[in-house]
Amino acid sequence: MVSRLDVFLTVGLYPELSCANIVKKIGKAQTSYNATYNLLQELKADGLVVEKKESFSASKTKKAHMLLSLVYFCFKNGIDYNKVISEKSAEFVKMGLEKGQINGLPFDAKTVRRIVGQLSKNGFAVVESRKPFLCKIVPSQFTQLLVEYFFGKTKVKCSLLLDCLDERFVNSKLEKQFSLYKSLEKEKFAFDEIGFIYISLSLEGNTLTLSETEKIIKQNIAPASKPFKDAQQVLDYKKGLDGFIFSSIAITQESILEFHRTSMNSLATGAGRFRTENVRIKGNSNFKTPDWKELPDLLKGFFKNANIWEKKKVSAAEIVEKAAFLHNEFQRIHPFIDGNSRTSRAIFLKALIQNNFPLIKIPVGFSDQYMKLTKLSEKRDDKKFAFLMKQIALENLKHIIKKLEYEF
Repeated sequence: MVSRLDVFLTVGLYPELSCANIVKKIGKAQTSYNATYNLLQELKADGLVVEKKESFSASKTKKAHMLLSLVYFCFKNGIDYNKVISEKSAEFVKMGLEKGQINGLPFDAKTVRRIVGQLSKNGFAVVESRKPFLCKIVPSQFTQLLVEYFFGKTKVKCSLLLDCLDERFVNSKLEKQFSLYKSLEKEKFAFDEIGFIYISLSLEGNTLTLSETEKIIKQNIAPASKPFKDAQQVLDYKKGLDGFIFSSIAITQESILEFHRTSMNSLATGAGRFRTENVRIKGNSNFKTPDWKELPDLLKGFFKNANIWEKKKVSAAEIVEKAAFLHNEFQRIHPFIDGNSRTSRAIFLKALIQNNFPLIKIPVGFSDQYMKLTKLSEKRDDKKFAFLMKQIALENLKHIIKKLEYEF
């Protein structure tokens, strides 16, 4: 059945279409014409759609722009917008943002379970306990816009999620989940490499949707409407990752240069070569990068420590902390003209996989939090960044274990 948001997204992406063509774009049979037309009239009455000579477009109001931003964000990231964008979900999110956490069930258990299932799956909610129920909402542009669309702007108690979390509790949960993960059969489990590739490239401005990224990797079919270089980035990055993080090679200068040469193949210049000029981070003057003449000594120190793990038995928290430090250190050294963040994330993954972790991706709901402590940070903070990456690793383990237990 065609939904109100299906119709609105189509109108927003393809303006000035007739109702019949909207039905075709959605991929429904012409028997859906009457239902689609009625939804268009509802959207028109709400001021979200305008009609001109029997063709429809999204209106230019702030309300329409906000809704289109929400729906397209979901569409791009493979999120079911029909389940996430609702007044009840927004009310739940508002409560979590304003209070810092949600204690107990604010609605009936079935409604809470439905809302939390979608939010936590995509990294917008962290469930710390189910009995009694304790949940935190991850502050992001999306969660704040969702609230604003239905209720207006809201105050956020903890703009950085870490300020509402207990690190000792996270460390303890991480250790338990890591131990449980290692005890389960994993041979048949397919890790979400596509999800990692999509998020990692999306953070750098790649315009492809999650479904388009998957289609390129699985079928080698690039979308005709998107820049070819974005499709090429996907294939190159996958090739680089496969030859680096899933191999037995160590983190060395040679392996990093080879990874960069392969994964940044689409760059006009600089693939597989350290920079010989100074660079700045676009849009963030607070992110300081060293003079290029300092790189040899900085990289020598980095690679000397990259594969050293001080103890024979290291806790899960210590593993993630060390991997997070390597990520932050390499990103701050910034040895390439371009591709430093993508390489830093690959190093983070490699360090974890070397120590029996699965492939860890950054959930889309955590993207803003991650960026605030990396390229958009006002100052370097290794402790906070490690804390964030521990929470991200914990969320990944929880979902992976759930899937492993369900499938096997």
